[in-house]
Amino acid sequence: MIMTMTRKLLTALMLAATLTATAQAQSFGIGTAGGGSSTYSIGAAIANVISNATGDQYLVQPYGGTGRVMPLVNSGRTDFGLANILEVSNAYNGVGDFQGHEHPDLRVVAVLYPFDVGLFVREDAEYQSINDIKGARISSGYSGQRIIGELIDAALANADLTMDDMRAVPTTNLLSNADDFTAGRTDVGFFALGSGKLDEVNASVGGIRFLPFNIDAEAQARMQALMPQTYVRVVQPRDNLTGLKKPAPMMAYDYILYAGKHVDDDAVYRLVEGLIEHRQALADNYANLSRLEPRKMAKNVRLPYHPGAIRYYQEHDLWSR
Repeated sequence: MIMTMTRKLLTALMLAATLTATAQAQSFGIGTAGGGSSTYSIGAAIANVISNATGDQYLVQPYGGTGRVMPLVNSGRTDFGLANILEVSNAYNGVGDFQGHEHPDLRVVAVLYPFDVGLFVREDAEYQSINDIKGARISSGYSGQRIIGELIDAALANADLTMDDMRAVPTTNLLSNADDFTAGRTDVGFFALGSGKLDEVNASVGGIRFLPFNIDAEAQARMQALMPQTYVRVVQPRDNLTGLKKPAPMMAYDYILYAGKHVDDDAVYRLVEGLIEHRQALADNYANLSRLEPRKMAKNVRLPYHPGAIRYYQEHDLWSR
């Protein structure tokens, strides 16, 4: 009889543990730009690795541009997003492309790594640096992703150029900009280094080459006058960096993972823990995530962090504020 009671007790305890685990496991969406973009690749890597690590389920939700994700996260219609710090800051404060529409419920989860972007041309093009592209055809407008147009204006300013010096070709978003280049409608393209879309472009046109930026203080000041949180850093070539065959200065800015205020604190804690403890698996899924550094994940970007993330960083001596 005692054994029977013991077996019943064990069964009840196991059932309770199972129900508790089931109750704790949650499902979340990660909003990204379209397939082939860096944000989609980052989101897919996080969804794969963190779903396995935490038991929570993460689903990538691609949209036409990262700017379309922030209103969804702010309103609770999706949970996480990936974007550059410039865009998230504009959305939170209601400036730039979000003029008059503040998004006060966005919360930073982690700074992932410096995002390197640049202007590229065909491998056999005559242009050798961004100083040489005056008068070239380049995508402009970015009606569905205006932050990219603002970044290109800043990139041109590095060479003391404006869009008035170029032959502007209106486009919709980052992916259509790449398609314009592939189709021969533009001479200069803009994209993040290491993006899967660049492999497609490279194969289609017979090779691409990124143009070096100017790294001197005056050139960076012109660029930062338009985009204050950008900077220039020398990027070393790697196997996954299509179009970069030797060290070259590129435009950079921090790329972040953010969440809505509504997301459960414990789930965000588990997510941050998973990002740090499974860095190798993340890098195996998407090579650029090998640059994720725990000491920089809680960097002060002048935006509020999610309480679940703060708790993890404080407990592990990664929070300096």
